Amino acid sequence: MRKSALHIESPAKHPFESCFVDLGGHSAERALSALTAAVHAAQREMNAFVWLEEALPGATLKPALAFGTVGELYRSYTRPAEFGRLKQVWRA
Repeated sequence: MRKSALHIESPAKHPFESCFVDLGGHSAERALSALTAAVHAAQREMNAFVWLEEALPGATLKPALAFGTVGELYRSYTRPAEFGRLKQVWRA
């Protein structure tokens, strides 16, 4: 099957984008960098909404994640990624 000349490939979304309603003009890589820095700075217990207002002004988390902590937000992103890597190991 041939692709139509009008078919446009959309770039793959970064997996971290699924945690946001809107990144507010920030890149997913920048958001993930800021989140990782917060985790390493011992801000795991900080409210995710408060952290987001300070780190990425204009970005909006999905409501279920905004009420949690920075640590919970980090785990919600990293656990599926870890599971994906584990499935790859099982297949090998």
